[in-house]
Amino acid sequence: MHYGSLGGAERQGLGLAKFLTEEYQCEVSLLLTFSDELQPDFKQFATACHIRHIFHTHAPYLVCWKELSYRNLKRLVWSFKYIWGYRKILEPYGFDYIFPFLNFPSKVAFYLYKVLPTVKFTFWHQLGLDVFKPDELFEKYASRAVPAVIANSQTGLELYKKHYELDVEKSYILPQYLTMEYLHFDKKEIRKKFNIPQDALVFGMIAHYREDKKHELILEAFKKVSENFEDVFLVFTGNRESSGYTRIKYDALEKSIREEGLDSKVRLLSQESIEEVLSSLDVGLLISEIEGMPNAVMEYMLYGLPVIASDHPGCKYLLKESPYLISNSRELLIGKMLELLNSPSERELQGLKNREHINSFTRESYVRDLSIIIKRHL
Repeated sequence: MHYGSLGGAERQGLGLAKFLTEEYQCEVSLLLTFSDELQPDFKQFATACHIRHIFHTHAPYLVCWKELSYRNLKRLVWSFKYIWGYRKILEPYGFDYIFPFLNFPSKVAFYLYKVLPTVKFTFWHQLGLDVFKPDELFEKYASRAVPAVIANSQTGLELYKKHYELDVEKSYILPQYLTMEYLHFDKKEIRKKFNIPQDALVFGMIAHYREDKKHELILEAFKKVSENFEDVFLVFTGNRESSGYTRIKYDALEKSIREEGLDSKVRLLSQESIEEVLSSLDVGLLISEIEGMPNAVMEYMLYGLPVIASDHPGCKYLLKESPYLISNSRELLIGKMLELLNSPSERELQGLKNREHINSFTRESYVRDLSIIIKRHL
């Protein structure tokens, strides 16, 4: 993985580790390619998922550009030292498989697969919005020579194809599994804890405060909706400390909420229990520029919530023919929020359908399908 912040990809990876250790008595360790800093929620979750070791040497360096220069020769030397350093650390453990999450970890995984004699298989794992460097030589070679490419939705394969050559014989869509287990919390107690009015109808988005998440658009729509509904409330929750950008965005949202006079109707949370937040909501939102197979939507469905989401392929796969899949339009969002506000029976119907459908997205089915892919390429 890239670093110890608990986003969707990290929940998938750690949840997979938990399943493999508990059901198959595997030993699973973690390599962090970017930083050994662990956010408290990540550290707690990694411990609960039975991670045996956490490895990290130094800042990542695996890059070489197509140019003839002294600096580029130094890049080549530094890159070999980076991979060889990990080889020396990891070889005694006799790892059999390397499962990467996101692009740079996928590049590192490929070269470790090449230099560690015991590793039988790895793959390129294309998940959601990521950083591409298709002209960088190490990445260019790895993207073409990797044994398989796995994406969690059609969006991922399209992104990969846009930047790299895509061999259809070794490319797969493997939908994510539901990482969360349902925990019951008393709605009244949770709303009291977060200072949410007991009688309010609560919309909420669970997503890190990243650039691709449309918090500002939701806030604009909510302001309009709240002008005609007294008992309506909005909750945002994510991890403010995930990066420098998320801190800036969180502070900007806090300022907007204050300047718009919405302090009494909007709650901005960071690093709170996701299960508790879900227990306080009536409607789940995920409005964003791009998604793979979004964990947030799966978690809303687990808690039996109706969901308004951007009409990305991963959201469509989860929500099927839902009338609440929309383009990122302020007016459309306002309209769908009003529909659900005005119809308790529609909220109940959509929530029940979502809860029933998500039950098929299990870790067992994910590992079964992943095993089929691995066996095909061994």
